[in-house]
Amino acid sequence: MITTYHYVVLRLAVEKIRGEVINVGIALFNEQQQPQSIIMATLNKLRAIDATWDNARLNAWRTNIDVILKRYDDPRSAIDALGRFGFCEPDAVGMFHAVTQDALKQHLSTIKCTYVSNKSTEDKPPREKRTRLQTLMRDQFKRMQVFGNEAGDVQNHLVVANLPVPGYEELKNDFVYKNGVYRLTQTIDYNVSADSVQHKLMEACLKSTAAELAANTYGPATMRMAVLDIPDALRDATLYHIDMLEAKGFEVFHFGDASSMNNYMQKVIPSGHSVP
Repeated sequence: MITTYHYVVLRLAVEKIRGEVINVGIALFNEQQQPQSIIMATLNKLRAIDATWDNARLNAWRTNIDVILKRYDDPRSAIDALGRFGFCEPDAVGMFHAVTQDALKQHLSTIKCTYVSNKSTEDKPPREKRTRLQTLMRDQFKRMQVFGNEAGDVQNHLVVANLPVPGYEELKNDFVYKNGVYRLTQTIDYNVSADSVQHKLMEACLKSTAAELAANTYGPATMRMAVLDIPDALRDATLYHIDMLEAKGFEVFHFGDASSMNNYMQKVIPSGHSVP
């Protein structure tokens, strides 16, 4: 069933002395439900103008909105009342239709992007997290001019970083290169405190699983390689990590060992490229 929604953008005078007003969400109306206030702005956005805002103050402000909404039976009267208190611009009323909850969520997301979000920050994709080891290896592949920027570049015989496992998008291989067969590289940076080594074992198990699932798609000839950066103080504590990786079909290379890394590069990069 098609549901018609009306909404008005809620605005907040965060700093009355300076007269600064920002959009913080909407009041949403439809015939089937009680009107509701939807706060879309983050607390950080309010604090950027007035650092004294906190969750309690924002909740109290929203409560005032809800009290007004409950007093009126029709949207027009509620919007006019919100306008009298300075909570909205009464004439700036929007409308949309939605059939499903997913469609409703999409409309709300569009409204947030249009009226509430700070596009200079919130529209940017989340920055990919990576370790120092991964960054150093990326830089080396870039110097060799074999680093691809898109997932499809793996078909162009380029090294692709952070490639999702087919069918398991939440799992990734740190570096993937295809030259006849797929060559998967997982990295583990052990430059952590001694009490965090156990967490690195969990990371090694997860990355081993990702490589195994990828190999099920890429074929039995898929090569699995692990590049580990292990400080001398943790070498004994990580021996069983290496044993586990080798038992799972990985060939292990050590980032701090020039000879080991030269052997790794000869296996993973295209022929004809020198190792810097």
